[in-house]
Amino acid sequence: MRLIEAEPSLIQDLKDESEPIGEKSQSGVTVFTARHPTLGKLVLVKAPDGRGIVVEVDE
Repeated sequence: MRLIEAEPSLIQDLKDESEPIGEKSQSGVTVFTARHPTLGKLVLVKAPDGRGIVVEVDE
């Protein structure tokens, strides 16, 4: 598993390139789960200011 700090543009690009699995929001934080064609399973965590964290999940 790998954690990567991400700017808003990277979060949006990865979300756009991936097949969505699920999405949940609470207190301004949004968590997306997705399957990227080359990176595999991802968890994208987006803070209220747009920045976030990308988690690459080992299969």
